[in-house]
Amino acid sequence: MIALQQGQLTEARTALEEASREAPDNPYVWSSLAETYLRLEEPAKASTAAETAEKLAGKNQVIHQALGMFYFEYAQRLLRKQDFTQAANVLDGALRTHPKDPQLILALGVARYGQRRFDDAADRFLQVIQVDPTIEQPYIFLGRMLDQAGTHLDQITKAYGNWAVRNPKNAQAQMLLAKARLVNDPKDAEAETLLERSVSLDSSNWEAHYELGVLLAAKRDYRKAVTELSRASELDPKQPMPHYHLARVYDRLGEAELAKAEREAHQALISPIAPR
Repeated sequence: MIALQQGQLTEARTALEEASREAPDNPYVWSSLAETYLRLEEPAKASTAAETAEKLAGKNQVIHQALGMFYFEYAQRLLRKQDFTQAANVLDGALRTHPKDPQLILALGVARYGQRRFDDAADRFLQVIQVDPTIEQPYIFLGRMLDQAGTHLDQITKAYGNWAVRNPKNAQAQMLLAKARLVNDPKDAEAETLLERSVSLDSSNWEAHYELGVLLAAKRDYRKAVTELSRASELDPKQPMPHYHLARVYDRLGEAELAKAEREAHQALISPIAPR
């Protein structure tokens, strides 16, 4: 254990394998071996060791907590490699014995999102919110897939509403509630107030300025739309969509040269870099 804590993985492996032979019924040994194998990039052995620890753990909450962390770390490694299917398989297995672990449920939602299984992803993110509504990541991920929310949109909007009420000074909560309401109704009367509140709470968030600009353009308040969309493009120059909407707004205002410049900026950001 000392070797493992100090990152001396080869030494830890040798000692823990010897311990597993001398005390094959000790779940602490197998749990530690699972972590060691994982850090040594031996996932098959890590999984076998974790399964052995699971069988021996009984009601030992310390072991179950350690294994929950192991499965989460294992899945994170797979997700970073974009091996979404294998990550989902690992997490499905882990959740059979850790069904209410919010981090495992969240990670499975990310894996399903990566597989483009949006309904399943939404189910998992909403489940995390039900288990622990203080975790912010599921709200953020749901905000990326509102166009694919389908039948989940009402549940998502309700979850955002509760989040925004509990956190009135959280700019992200206000913005995401506005986005969800606008997907349901592009003319939603409360959305503009929510977006203005979000901008006032955090003026550095490009997306809040962008959403507000698009909403103002739809209301034909073009000058204010220019202000918000320009601010969005200043805050994140790599985002193409503010330029796209700025071009449309400038067209409405009869400012052809500015519209042309914005269209060119938009095209430059969405075009693949030509090979040298």
